[in-house]
Formats: sequence, structure tokens, C-alpha cells
Amino acid sequence: MNESLIEKIRENIKEKELDAIVITELYKILFLLGIESSFNIFELCLCLIITKEEILLIGDPFSLSLIKIPPIIKIREINVKNIEIISFLNDLEELLLEKKLNKIGSFEEIRLPKYKVKKLPDIFDEKFIIPDERRISILKENALICKKVLQDSLKELKTGISEISLRNIIDEKIYQFGGERRAFPTKVIFGENTSNPFGLSNGKKLKEGDLIFINFGIIRSGVGIELARTYLWGGENKFLKKVYNEITEIYEKFLSFISYGKISREIYNYAWKLVKEKNYEKNFFPPLNAPLTLIGKRLKISNTSNFLIKEGTLLYPQMSFYFPGKFGIKFQDVLLLESGKHVLLTNFLNKGDEVCFSFGQ
Repeated sequence: MNESLIEKIRENIKEKELDAIVITELYKILFLLGIESSFNIFELCLCLIITKEEILLIGDPFSLSLIKIPPIIKIREINVKNIEIISFLNDLEELLLEKKLNKIGSFEEIRLPKYKVKKLPDIFDEKFIIPDERRISILKENALICKKVLQDSLKELKTGISEISLRNIIDEKIYQFGGERRAFPTKVIFGENTSNPFGLSNGKKLKEGDLIFINFGIIRSGVGIELARTYLWGGENKFLKKVYNEITEIYEKFLSFISYGKISREIYNYAWKLVKEKNYEKNFFPPLNAPLTLIGKRLKISNTSNFLIKEGTLLYPQMSFYFPGKFGIKFQDVLLLESGKHVLLTNFLNKGDEVCFSFGQ
């Protein structure tokens, strides 16, 4: 268990004159309880209540059976019929009333009909934004797994392969090389299908001149990592090659500009300047970074954010451009500003050195 963080939560309870703090976000609960098992956000339904004297874990029998719960934690099993989120919150409210816990705080937005829940500054943010040595070690190992998955999967590329087939190959290799879970459903999209930012893999087959979009992530030891790549499968489309090369250049400059000591807004403005210089304002699709977990906004690179990038900050920078009905190009990486170094954990296969197809060069 993360004793120091629990102590910090109890300090919040005392400081804000609360009876309890409620936590509903899965990855916060697992992190707090020291559970490093890997689960997708949809696999567990849990809620944690922390008071001055005890810690109560609410969950359905399926979720509770899948995790090793520290003996100090008191467990309340909800009725299996009440797994739906609304019913689950009803069970939470009933327990709060039963325990006579009246003043409730939370780091998330929670609506309980019989309570006015006080929203608190999220003390978990820094734990995810600036990971400790243990999480950094797992992140680096996960990045190596992703590299092997991508390398091996790209060897299977051939004209005529379907999006679904390549997606399934990637999923198989995630587990083959040591991933414990997919972080989310893997996405592989070809050609004009890439022009929809919300597109899903289907039976479309790869043809000469198509763009290939690949987006996957893994969870291992409770820590997730994600990347996205767009490649060009040969062809003679000069406009597409020009756009691909220019956007690749914009993205590389954007990544190089990120460093600690800069404010999030400053990074956003620089990226926007690069986009405007190449006249891609209408095609640029924000945001410039992905969440560090599958829930919560965390650090955001935006024109309104005053967040100061510190040494040790972890970021998931990304850039997306869409040309409706034609194509889309997206890149996403994992960047760690570690001990004076700019460490791009997913710095592989950007240029296609290990695969035999064109990148528009």
C-alpha cells in the first residue's frame, strides 16, 4: 500500500474538515492499494472510501475476486445485480449513510443525490505526471515490448492484407512479447479510412499508395504505454508524399521543443506556429497530448495551461491531421524528461529503417 499517499489523503480530510474522501477512478485505487496487476478500465468496478480511521473497498464479487486486497482494507461486496454505475453509486451512498459519514470530498466529479461532494485538488496528478523509479523502469520495459510488437507486425505487411488481419497480428504479438493487457482496442486503418479520427478497423485491404495508421498500447505491472504511427505504403501520389513529409517534420520539431522549464502554453503556441507556417490550420486536430491513464485529463498541452514542465515529467505528445474523405496522419509517443535528458521512450521505426516500404522520402 502507498502509505505516504494515504497519509496525505488523511491530512486532506483533517484540513478540509471532512468525514471521508471517496475515490472512484480505477487506476488511482490500484495505485493507492499497491496492486500492480494489469486491468483494463472496464474489467473492474471498485470504489474506495478513506476515513480518519479506516479504508473501505466497495466492489462486485467478480472484481474483488481478481485482486489481492491488503488485509487492512475492509470490504463491502455489492449485490451482483447492482454493477451498473448508477446502482453502484447507490450502494456507495448507502454505505456512507450507514457509517454516518456526512462531509464527503473527492478528487473526481461525483454526484450523490443525498450529498454535496466537495471537489478537491487532485493529489494523484503529480504521481502520474512525475513517475517514481519503479514506474519509470516498467515504462521503459513496456516501450521495448511495444518496439518488438511493432517490428514483428510490420514484417507481416503486404498488399492485400486487411485492417482486421493486421490488427489481430498486433494483438497476438502484444501477449507474445510480454504484455499483460491491451490498454484499449488496437486500431489499424488503411487509405481513406484514416481520414476519420473516430474510424475503426474493418475488412478494408491494403493497396499501393495507402497510408497505414497503427495505434496500440499495453498494460503491464499496472503501468500503461501507448503509441501511434502513420506509414505510407509506396505509391506515386506526390501531394500525399509532400503532406506526409511536412507533417512528419512538424511533429519532429514539436517533440524536440518540449523540455522542462517550459510552460505548457509555450509548447502549444510553438506547435501552432509550425502548423500555421505550413498552412495546415484547418486540418490540425487537437489535443497535443494524450492522457497518462485511460481516465482523467492530467497534464494538458494547451493555449490556456500554465503548467510548468518539471524535470521527471512524463508526457504522451501527439499530433493529428485530417483531410476529410482523403486521409489522416497521426503520431503519438511517450516522452520522459529524465535527469537532464530528453528521453523518447518510443523512438523507433519513425523513418522505416527496418521495414521495406516508402515513407515518402
